[in-house]
Amino acid sequence: MGKTAVIVPCFKRPEYTKLCIEYLEKAQAYPNAHFFLFDDGSQDGTYEILNNAKLPKTVYRTDESVGLRNVLINFFNLVKYTKYENLAKIDNDCLVPVNWLDDMEYLLYSQPFDILSPNVLPSNAAFIYGQDGIPIRPSLSVGGLWFMKSTMVNGVDFEAFTPNGINRAFNLLKQIIAEKEAVCGWVPDVTVQDIGHWSGGHPLHIKSKDHEEYSAYVGRPISWTA
Repeated sequence: MGKTAVIVPCFKRPEYTKLCIEYLEKAQAYPNAHFFLFDDGSQDGTYEILNNAKLPKTVYRTDESVGLRNVLINFFNLVKYTKYENLAKIDNDCLVPVNWLDDMEYLLYSQPFDILSPNVLPSNAAFIYGQDGIPIRPSLSVGGLWFMKSTMVNGVDFEAFTPNGINRAFNLLKQIIAEKEAVCGWVPDVTVQDIGHWSGGHPLHIKSKDHEEYSAYVGRPISWTA
């Protein structure tokens, strides 16, 4: 199986980033993967956390936030037409299970799909958005965490946008799916813990005023009160 480029975009919430990196480090070895760790102008110790990560990595930092959409575009421009056969994204408030990358990579190679998303708790997204299927639940779309063949971004022109916002980042995946006529699916047996989920429903969620302000800045709705 081919080499994989993994992006971990980070914007504020260093307490989540620290846990995310710890779970990535202990989940498995990464002999065929390289991590692109992006600190989008956090100015709160996030860069130091990323720089100390015991992962095969390259760390990037911006002085001011450019927004998730533009971070992803920068990543796509770095890795398109390169040696990487697969691309993956894990958010900095997500905790991966053991062997997550190997399991996702195996399914991408063994099943007729172009883009896959793992299941996510507490939303249990694979069972909400995916149709019945084993080992992959087919869907017309995927989530914010994804694993895809690198050819999905080759030849696609992405336009940078401001202001910042999570929805603009999601539109990148919609563009890829539409232009490449990508076959998508959800993987119910690979479950990622979304500790910063908008519902505040995960037991490790930190319901702070800082998180509430972060959510408002990136345009992420919340249903909890700090």
